[in-house]
Amino acid sequence: MHGGAGLAVAGEKSRAQANISTASQAAPTDARIPGPDGHALGSRDAVASPEEGPQAYRGLDAHQARLTASERLPRGYRLARPADLRRCLEKGVRRGTRHLDFFWIDNSVGHPRIGLLVPRFQATAVARNRLRRRLREVWRREVRSGQPARDLLIRAKREAYRASFTTLRSEVLLWRDSVAAS
Repeated sequence: MHGGAGLAVAGEKSRAQANISTASQAAPTDARIPGPDGHALGSRDAVASPEEGPQAYRGLDAHQARLTASERLPRGYRLARPADLRRCLEKGVRRGTRHLDFFWIDNSVGHPRIGLLVPRFQATAVARNRLRRRLREVWRREVRSGQPARDLLIRAKREAYRASFTTLRSEVLLWRDSVAAS
């Protein structure tokens, strides 16, 4: 061969081709394997917690697990206007827990309403929406029916993103019971 640019003997050529093909197959891959301390926010979890994901449907497909019209929280039961939220924050009674702050004030609409403040805290939109859904569900199923005409504003703290549904539920129910006792 002349400087490696000439024709090679048949045996050398097949050996060179074999080396090239094995070299390309042995290229390192940087696969990401989640550790046992998976982050609780968004899709970074290796495995969904029991109250999330397909396990939560208990054998139903996603279409069957949707809320019916009678189960949804009607718009009239939501605090959405900035003036109502500001009134609750500035003039309402405040009580805090480890993960949540509660502000409430009597209203004149004749039924209870809820508002949720879930700051970004550098969390994903998925994590914020999950936190909102969890809080709204506890309110809808376990708190709303026994409340007088009052506006409740729940503000999530940074720690709320890492809290389980059970923990959030217990804090909301603790607030409900403490307000009912006073």
